[in-house]
Amino acid sequence: MKKKAIIIGLLLLLVAGVSAQSERYMELMKESIGMMDSENSMVQMLQAANQFERIGIALQEEWLPYYYAAYCHVQISHHEKKDRAKDLHIDKAEEFNFRANQISPDNSEIYVMKGFILQAKMSVEPMVRGLKYNKECLDMFRKAKEMDPENPRSYLWHGVNLYNTPAYMGGGKKNALPLLDTALLKFDTYPLLSEIHPDWGKSYADSIRNECLKK
Repeated sequence: MKKKAIIIGLLLLLVAGVSAQSERYMELMKESIGMMDSENSMVQMLQAANQFERIGIALQEEWLPYYYAAYCHVQISHHEKKDRAKDLHIDKAEEFNFRANQISPDNSEIYVMKGFILQAKMSVEPMVRGLKYNKECLDMFRKAKEMDPENPRSYLWHGVNLYNTPAYMGGGKKNALPLLDTALLKFDTYPLLSEIHPDWGKSYADSIRNECLKK
């Protein structure tokens, strides 16, 4: 009986420790996401990316820290002036998203991020890299939709891709609009799994849709 009581006591301590760790994880993630979302400066975005990386290293079973670190580096790349600096951040984004994928394979959000990263890569040298990466980029969004047909970000970035592709190559506003309409509908219904799961992109979808409606 005494042995059984000791075992129960140890289990309770273990559960309490896991719970405390989980609460700390959520606290740090929300703090980092708040820092990322404020976008006051790219310095702050880089600080958020570094904090996500530290969380990922500490809790190696969690994919979200690496996913958000990748997102931060893509955003930073768009604000860099020199192509070499852009590519360095895009490479970091690929590295972090690769780690996220190792932890959570076949994850729709991670496949959206793969396409998002390829879009950033193409933006550095559109004429050269567009031909090289565009098909792969579209494949990422299609796979993301297959994994989770309700994920609004897969429709959003597929639409953005078509918006930035000439009409004679199968893109243009007319072809992008249905995807953006679908994205906005799904943003209104997509369940948020937790306070720290991805929910970004709706305002951008709305702004690009408005651009598609302009003559």
